[in-house]
Amino acid sequence: MSENNLNIKIEKALETGLKFAKKAGATHCEAYGVNEKAYSLELEKKKPKHNIGIMHGLSFRVIANDALGFAYTSSFSENDIKHTVNLAIQNAKTQEKDPDLKTFPKPKETKEKLSLDKKLYSLKAEKTAEIFEKLHLEDLPKKIHFLFSFGFLGTGDSFLKNSQGLDLHNKDAGYGLGIGYLSSHGFPTYDIHAEGARKLGEIDPESIAKTAINKTLESKKPRTMSISGEYPVIITSEGSYGAFGALFGVLTNLLRGDKASRGDTVYADRIGDQIAPENFTLMDDPLRKDMVTSALYDAEGVPTQRTKLIDKGVLQTYYLDSYYADKLNMESNGKASRGGLFGGNPTKAPPRIGSFATVIEPGDSSIEEMISETKEGFMMKSFMGIHMSDMSSGRFAVTGSGWYIKNGENKYPVQDISISGTIPDLLNNIDMISKERKKGLNNEVPYLRVEKLNVTAKKLDFKVRFSMKMLKLLMKFGYPNPFI
Repeated sequence: MSENNLNIKIEKALETGLKFAKKAGATHCEAYGVNEKAYSLELEKKKPKHNIGIMHGLSFRVIANDALGFAYTSSFSENDIKHTVNLAIQNAKTQEKDPDLKTFPKPKETKEKLSLDKKLYSLKAEKTAEIFEKLHLEDLPKKIHFLFSFGFLGTGDSFLKNSQGLDLHNKDAGYGLGIGYLSSHGFPTYDIHAEGARKLGEIDPESIAKTAINKTLESKKPRTMSISGEYPVIITSEGSYGAFGALFGVLTNLLRGDKASRGDTVYADRIGDQIAPENFTLMDDPLRKDMVTSALYDAEGVPTQRTKLIDKGVLQTYYLDSYYADKLNMESNGKASRGGLFGGNPTKAPPRIGSFATVIEPGDSSIEEMISETKEGFMMKSFMGIHMSDMSSGRFAVTGSGWYIKNGENKYPVQDISISGTIPDLLNNIDMISKERKKGLNNEVPYLRVEKLNVTAKKLDFKVRFSMKMLKLLMKFGYPNPFI
């Protein structure tokens, strides 16, 4: 079946579902469908994985008996569509009545525009593989080993209709590349670099690989240390909002409108309060033309907008969809989303509140100044255990890696450094923000220095250190590196 014919079939299926929902007793109905092509490539331990697929499906949200119901299907047969809508209605009838539930959003146009690279739609698998292969450099520095790499190319059409007259057809395309290397200088350590773009040729595979190598070299020969107390901590861009172990993902959760509505966040009823220093401004910008997560409309068909959540330290709003905006007597700022950063079938779950593209405005300090003005402290680039944080109070206790700073200099890389505290205290203790910003897959943020954080660390015990020395000795005699 051609792409155009499949799109026509999806639109007809959605119309069938909408009409049937009304007859079956739904007060309101929302119908969503996708036709996406995805090409993913992975290489790990010299084992390639190529996956080419077409993903399509339908989902229906209904309001029935003053409650919300949801169901999805991958079938386009009329009987299956009606069965799916009936499931959504029955789901709604099993829920408690919700007096705050009104309707789905009415249609509203946007004057904003995002470019669409049609070249990505016509890109063949062979050409995509060529781009992926350019990631893999032949000559690597001594004791730097390839760990894994990945690439993805996604193009697709999505359709959203509802009983309020909303009728949207969106075309989108984007691609990304990433690679990781391991250093066997001293204790093994690794680093990753990934980039994404909406336009073919905007990212350079060779540059991505070289950046990943340089990041790995910067962290070579990490040390562990015994330390406990309050120290200044510089959080790098990747440490705060990176794709792997981002500490400020906790902040995003604390600023969600659904949590504010339930009082399930320390920032509930705090609109208008100073919650960060005056030089801290946090924005969600779905209209960034250079990020793969950009979008003109959110998952409910509400036009997206550049939203300042925290402006000069003052909390302005929350991440809001239409339901929780109404419940909080506010206006939706278009933060309903489906799926995730790395894919997943968006028809299998109802929309949820989330961010699109995080931007923190730059400060007036250079990264060098932030380091030079730190008598003793740490610069942290990654964290583990973010998912264990308390998403209501913002309390966290994470272990990460970075660098030890002494007398205004980065002395050496460190690992197994634990920091703890709460996001509110962390925000209030930010005393320096860098002029420089680093761009990630879905963010562009500066380095942030926190004046004091609880830091604890303990050196590796003798058994671990002895085992590593024995492993290195065995590797010299040809024993394979177990980390590669």
